Parts: sequence; C-alpha cells; structure tokens
Amino acid sequence: MNKKNQDVRDLVVEPEDAEIVKLIFQKYVYEGCGALRICRYLAEQNIRRKGGKMISVGIINRAIQNPIYIGVLQRGASKSEVLPALKIIDENVFARAREIISARTVQHREVPLTTRGKSLLVGNVYYGCCGARLVLTTSGRKYRRKDGTVVTGSYSSYKCCNRTMAPGKCDGQTSFSVEKLDNLVEQIVRIQFEQIQKAPPQALLEKQRSRKIELAKVKVKRLEGEYRQKQRTYQDLRAETLKVIQDSSHFSAGLLNGLIEETAAQLKDLENQVQTAEMKLRDIVSGAEQDEQEYAQLINWAGLYDKCSFESRKMIVAQFVKAVHVKRGYEVDIEFNVSFEEFQMLYLEPEAEGDKRNRRGREILALAENA
Repeated sequence: MNKKNQDVRDLVVEPEDAEIVKLIFQKYVYEGCGALRICRYLAEQNIRRKGGKMISVGIINRAIQNPIYIGVLQRGASKSEVLPALKIIDENVFARAREIISARTVQHREVPLTTRGKSLLVGNVYYGCCGARLVLTTSGRKYRRKDGTVVTGSYSSYKCCNRTMAPGKCDGQTSFSVEKLDNLVEQIVRIQFEQIQKAPPQALLEKQRSRKIELAKVKVKRLEGEYRQKQRTYQDLRAETLKVIQDSSHFSAGLLNGLIEETAAQLKDLENQVQTAEMKLRDIVSGAEQDEQEYAQLINWAGLYDKCSFESRKMIVAQFVKAVHVKRGYEVDIEFNVSFEEFQMLYLEPEAEGDKRNRRGREILALAENA
C-alpha cells in the first residue's frame, strides 16, 4: 500500500506491446520514418492499442523519448538505475533516436527531415558552380499513347535555388534529373563500400589507433623538450641574480627581473600545454572503444547497403555523405563525413590510376545508359 492506501503494482513488460515499441523504433531509427508516417503505417497494418484505439502521433513521439523502454524509470530530474526486466530497446538505438529528434528539430541536415520522397539526397546536394543548395521539385507530364489513352506521369529534378530565384547569381544548368544524379551518387557510394569491405577491420583499427597514439606521443615529447629548455633558461637567469648583486652582470636589476618574470610565465604556459597533451594522449589510449564503434558502423553499412530498403539506404547516405557538389554535365564531387575521410586516409589503399580511369569510365557508361 502507498501513502494513499492504494495497492502498489509491479511494472511488467507486455509481450505484444513490446513488439509494437520495437517496430516503432525500427521504423524511426533505421527507416527514417517520422511519427506521422509510423502512425499511418500502424493504422494500415491494423496495429492498435489495447481496447482497439489507434496509436496516435503523440503516443509515438512520447514513446521514442521515454527512457522506460531502456529500463530506466524517470520522474522529473530523478532517474533510476537500469532495470533489465523492463528493458525493451537497446541503449544505442534509443540514443540514436534522440539524436535524430534533435537533428530534425534544429534542421541539421546530417539526418533527412523525411524519407518519404523518391530522391536519395536530402538537403546535402549543392550546385558546384555557385554553391547554392539544390532543391527537389516534381512536375507532372501528360502524354497520349498510340491507342489514344492519356497517361499522367511525374518527373523529379534537383533545381538550383540561385538559377530559379536569382538568375543573375548563376548562369549554369537549371536542373538535374533525380534519377541520373541519384544513380551516379549510388555508384560512387557502392564503390567506397566495396573498398571498406576489402580490409580486415581489426588490423585497420589497430593501425589507426597506433597512428593516433604515436602522433600524440610526439607532441608530448616535443612540449616536454621545450619545457626542459625553458627551465634551463629560467635557472640561468636566476643564477645571474648573484652577478647583479656583485655588480658583475651585463644585465641591470630591472631588466633581469623582467626577464625572469616573462620566462616564469612562459614556463607555466608550457607546463599547462604538457598537461593538456598528456591528458589527450590518455584519452586516445582509452578511446579505442569509440573508434571501434565508429568504424564498425561503416563496415555494417557497407554490408547492409544493397540489402536494405530505399528508406534505409537514404538514411545511410545522409550520414555517410556530408555533401554532394554537382556541376554542368553531371560532374560530381562527393564530400564524405569526417569519420569516413579518416577511415579512407588511414585504412584504404590509394586507388591506382588505371583503376581510377576504369571506374570513371564505368560511371560515365552507366550514366549514359540511364539517360
């Protein structure tokens, strides 16, 4: 009994409700669906709450932010320890859901605001000539077949904001076919994923970790050398004090005091730099687990990309590709995110010039076939 003389009930996981919660997180995190799309999907599948009521958008929004699904009870600022018996969702999945909520709220384009459209790129494609963002547009087309029937179709394209809204700022190509550009980007993404899959991850991680540690050690060693040199200078200046007293020094008392104070300040600054560098070295040594998670994600994407749905591929590309810059004639330059750029620099063998020419030839041929 509680203070109000009411029975205190135990919290337990309902298997059917748990499956619905898992489905909601699956659609939200891995397929990029928003709360409204998930609500409609559940309604189409006739998935309802107990009593037959619909699962509303509000319920979905609260569910993806409720820590009870990772086994944590929260009331205000108070939180309980993780209760394994109540845990339905993995902590990493829940954390990723919170990141997506935050990213979509502040309009951060690493996560697409929606995966509903048929375009692969969302908010991360730019015109290479003027630097303006390309926006997705869809137009309808009607044409008559030989048998007289009228068919209505739609055509999607990426259009330059400056070209359409401020023509004086851009004199380049007005639009780019969504199908052509998306196909070209996907070819390049697949090539990068193929490269990722070729290398054994454990060996690469060790190489990356060793390189980071070595660079940090070099910096610590350099700063320690500068610190010891400055200490010697400081001691020499202090020794000069006796000569000033004996009137045998080339320095005046005022000049010497100024030099000692300046050197002492420099010595203190170097001491702080050494401590900071040593702390960074310790962080790198202990941060191997984070590196493994980041690169395991890249390798996981590489293995799953061709097997998952379009919505899931869209989410992967949004996180894997930082920006796509396209110029006239579909000349594409892709900027990958920081994690992959570092992965590529440290782990992947440089592409031979002959292989690079062959790859470009395949891309151009594929683009021509899709034209």
